[in-house]
Amino acid sequence: MKTRIHPTRIIAYLVQLALVGFLYWFLRSHFFLMLLAIMVVVPVLSLVAVFILRHVVEVTLVAPERRQAKDEAGYLKLLVRNPSWLMSFDANMMLRTENTFYGDSAAVRISVPIQMHSTYEKMLPLRYSMNGMYRYTLDGFSMRDLLGVVSLCKKVKTVTEVTVYPEGDGQPVGNLSDMSRGMTESEETMKRGHDFSDVSDVREYIPGDKLMSIHWKLSAKRDILMVKDRVSMSDQQMVILTELSGEDEQIDEVLSLTYRVCQSFVREQVYVRLMWWSEGNYAFEERQIVNREALKEAFSDLYYDKIYKDTEKTRELMRSIRPELKAYVHIIHRNGEADAEVVEQD
Repeated sequence: MKTRIHPTRIIAYLVQLALVGFLYWFLRSHFFLMLLAIMVVVPVLSLVAVFILRHVVEVTLVAPERRQAKDEAGYLKLLVRNPSWLMSFDANMMLRTENTFYGDSAAVRISVPIQMHSTYEKMLPLRYSMNGMYRYTLDGFSMRDLLGVVSLCKKVKTVTEVTVYPEGDGQPVGNLSDMSRGMTESEETMKRGHDFSDVSDVREYIPGDKLMSIHWKLSAKRDILMVKDRVSMSDQQMVILTELSGEDEQIDEVLSLTYRVCQSFVREQVYVRLMWWSEGNYAFEERQIVNREALKEAFSDLYYDKIYKDTEKTRELMRSIRPELKAYVHIIHRNGEADAEVVEQD
């Protein structure tokens, strides 16, 4: 957006000013003299007012829900704060939307009034049709003076992000038995000292409890030792490799299926190791998933990677870089839909 002068408005105003001047000259009326004086002063006041208004107005973009489920309705909140008693009937802003994972972007123009000595709030409804990281940016806005002859631009920088996950809890995967061949013993790949269990409750310390289970922050608050009561996960792990290659819609289906498969195994208290190929790091990224929150964090990290087009790359790299994995579940898009297959390596 740029500062603009609207010549048609200026010409129209000058014509009106000339007409009032002619009527005063012809009729010699005090009314037209007063009207002529007002019409000379008003443009000056209008321009001064819009210059002041540009300096005091603040614009903020807020996403009340930073995490959303795919296909759910959400909204952004646009706040226009004006501490002065000046106003503008026409302020225009360009809202840029970008899904950083897929690289898609769009822009929409928003018109709002700037009210006197108040904060104007506008709710912008949204619906997320794709997974990914959505970034919303306002770089600036323009406002017209009351006569509409000048539009002044002001640069601002307000950015907010929303992470979109596959819808809700997802539909559970009906039959996991076919994928059980993709399990391997978790001890082979666990990092030393990692506790593969999920916290189910917090209780008072009982002699014999492990020191590593003590909840130190809560113990300090209650002045009594409290420990985390854990539910042990399976001694096996499910390695899931998700494919980030193909068209945007295909990858989106793969992500949704990956999310559902991971959730299904977590419900069964099976430790999941989620893997994907990172083009930027030229290496496999791995995330350990023992609960739903860890799954969301893994997807948040995944959204910062880039997609690629070579659908054969992942399996070839897995053979050369991860030959120790005897089996894993490979989630890919084939035959028009997302599918999960068990890959057994020699």
